[in-house]
Amino acid sequence: MNGTATAQVASGKRAAGPSNKLLLQNLGLNVAGPLAVFYGLRAAGVGLWWAVLASALPPLADAVLTVVRERRIGALGVLVLSMVALGAGLSVLTGSPRFMFAKDGWMTGVVGIVFLATLRGRPIIYRIVSSVTKGGQRAQVERYWQASPTFRRLMRLLTVVWGIGLLIDSGVRVALAYTLPVDSVVLVTTLQYVVLFAGLEIFSRRYGRRPARLAAIRAESGQRDETEEQV
Repeated sequence: MNGTATAQVASGKRAAGPSNKLLLQNLGLNVAGPLAVFYGLRAAGVGLWWAVLASALPPLADAVLTVVRERRIGALGVLVLSMVALGAGLSVLTGSPRFMFAKDGWMTGVVGIVFLATLRGRPIIYRIVSSVTKGGQRAQVERYWQASPTFRRLMRLLTVVWGIGLLIDSGVRVALAYTLPVDSVVLVTTLQYVVLFAGLEIFSRRYGRRPARLAAIRAESGQRDETEEQV
């Protein structure tokens, strides 16, 4: 999930430069990187198990870069690093290529359950937004949470949408892992990842940044309304 984009939803502000840079990093390390490593190693004659294991290195690098950039391990960093570590451990223990593909689906399902489990307190979308914002913007997000029922509903709704989306992704990934030819699974599930997360991100931006909703959040938090920039 692109936390910067979701943070922009929360604040109603644009930061096109940093957001686009992080988006390119995300796509490079989580989409193009694993594909390049996997199919490059397979073309070089490396075994399936090792190629799959090595393809997890770019997403791990992305998680580490996120922690280094933020100079602390926030909610998103803990979640990502935990899932990467768990997946690597399970892969080493089983040694089954199909299980290695399927475990990504099971892990996505765990993340989806974690999302939904946070609804009783501060939902994880809010925690992610808070962890990737800094200074005055973080204080603004905290003020929105404390003062605006509309903002709290938005954070909970987005958490539900992402949680359900991740659970759907989990089921499809596991099914594909055990039905597709093994060398096709990485490509197909990566394309599925792009479609799902692009859809969730677009929904989050468009739903969260509706002018009437942003105006209500500002009014409830005692902030003067501002003219929205064009998206």
